[in-house]
Amino acid sequence: MTIPHYGVWIAQPTRYTAQTEEEDPKSPHIYLYFKDDSSSSKDYEAAINVKSTGKDSRLVYWFDRSFSHPITEQLSNLDEGFHLLKSYSHRSRRHQESSSKLKGLDFIRTKGLVNIESGAVLSEADTGPHNAVLEALEPILNDAISKKATVYIFGSSYGSGIHDVHMNQGSAPSYENGIYEDGALLFSFGDGHWEAVFLAFASQEIPTDDKGEPEEGSKTLASILGQMLLREAVTFGTRFIA
Repeated sequence: MTIPHYGVWIAQPTRYTAQTEEEDPKSPHIYLYFKDDSSSSKDYEAAINVKSTGKDSRLVYWFDRSFSHPITEQLSNLDEGFHLLKSYSHRSRRHQESSSKLKGLDFIRTKGLVNIESGAVLSEADTGPHNAVLEALEPILNDAISKKATVYIFGSSYGSGIHDVHMNQGSAPSYENGIYEDGALLFSFGDGHWEAVFLAFASQEIPTDDKGEPEEGSKTLASILGQMLLREAVTFGTRFIA
């Protein structure tokens, strides 16, 4: 099943809040609020998962504070508002079909977008209101807000906001999967540099087929990144002993 209302929302971030596990023990979120040209007074929201509802609830994250990719040039040419990147009719004027040839993001298929093996897995102990992701994400969000950066939020719009701001493939059949429909946060700063936030869940599997479903023999991100850490530990240990 494809991701509904998938696209990119271009706006100005204004503030953020973080849910505690007491507020939502199953799936707490960080909420990033933003404005666009369609309304000078209304704040929209981006619901950012910090925990999965699956059996393995851990989050995987990639932060890049010097992001460089050809997609930034395409994004810079788009107006503020929500740009639908998949064929899907919607009455709201904010949900405009993009006139560019911009393709949706895909962590696996978009060349040079994400180095999967450099991801970090959040431990179960770090899923509270002041977890490792929030601590790492706060400097990016604070800088983006204070320096009036433009945010490009990829995900699924629900009118008053956007969610699924994470990898949207390789999940169990009960979840929506698709290709070129991954979520992300990209920030463009006035000095010309870009920053990027990519999120996924430890239980998601790669590689995926042309529907975004796990292929036979695919592995979870937890397994892949765990093997990377083990390999690095063995390499380090060998060098240390030598």
